[in-house]
Amino acid sequence: MQKSIFTTVSCLIVVGNLFAQLNESDSIRWQVKFNSTASVLDGNVARTLLLNRIEVTHANAKWGISTRNDYQYGRTFYKLTENDVISSNFFYWRPLARIYPFFMGLVETNLRRKIDFRYQVGPGISWNVVNKKPSLVKLSFTGTYENTRYNGSLFDDERYNGLNEIETWRVTGRFFGRHSLKSKIRISYEFWWQQSLSEQVNYRFHTEGAIELPANRHLAFRTAVRYSYENIELIGLKPFDLFWTYGLTITNF
Repeated sequence: MQKSIFTTVSCLIVVGNLFAQLNESDSIRWQVKFNSTASVLDGNVARTLLLNRIEVTHANAKWGISTRNDYQYGRTFYKLTENDVISSNFFYWRPLARIYPFFMGLVETNLRRKIDFRYQVGPGISWNVVNKKPSLVKLSFTGTYENTRYNGSLFDDERYNGLNEIETWRVTGRFFGRHSLKSKIRISYEFWWQQSLSEQVNYRFHTEGAIELPANRHLAFRTAVRYSYENIELIGLKPFDLFWTYGLTITNF
């Protein structure tokens, strides 16, 4: 596992350098950000958790794209408990404007919650509440179609029993902020709520916050807290997850 982690980090550093070279010869700005945080316990409780995230963003006055990809790996008492992927992808129209539209596509798998595959697609609108260095604050709303395929058909809420696939239309509200303090410490936070339009009990929310202490321009030490809650769960599963991890952030900007 250590060899795999080292190889992943090395490859991403190379990718970051390639994008940095592109910036020198091209007026279009590319940004790559990779962070890897972990939590390891041993003794009476053996627990390993690794959270990786890579973000790639490109934008100009007319259009922009971004992709954020999370990979969660974990073992408890040497049993695999996390092997999860979440990929959020966006296309923006005039993203430098105060208010601008976008289209979102998301795919997800989640071993802990026995989600074999989930996808969401739909349009949205974003408002740059604050977009002036050293702060960025955004508020956005999205309407999406969602399809989730579960590895099971018995739910805590009996109305879903017998189904291993649930589809619904959702509305999502998201609040995001990022700030650089005079001490050079960077803080970021995010909260979103997703509500089914047809089923009041079908909702979920997610919040996370992070603090980064730069070691130099491209490397920072990072600690992050992530909490997520999903109200529709297969029987025997808890609706929430809480992670507190620490590690590194690597960027090309």
